[in-house]
Amino acid sequence: MPTVYDKRQDPEGLWEVYDSESDEAVVVDGLPLSGLDESEADEAIEKLNRGELTSDNIPETARSGWPPTKNGL
Repeated sequence: MPTVYDKRQDPEGLWEVYDSESDEAVVVDGLPLSGLDESEADEAIEKLNRGELTSDNIPETARSGWPPTKNGL
């Protein structure tokens, strides 16, 4: 199953992008995607979903959807 990214707001009103399965903040190039404004978080999620950004802390199998489910579906 591919990773599902989402965003959450901290008490200061800033946003963090996280992996909804592990509940961990996404890390890209060693930096967590946190302390963002909402539009930055939305843009990061879009780029992660398109493969333009790659998370350091999400396993490759989760990103690619590998291994396939039964009968390759």
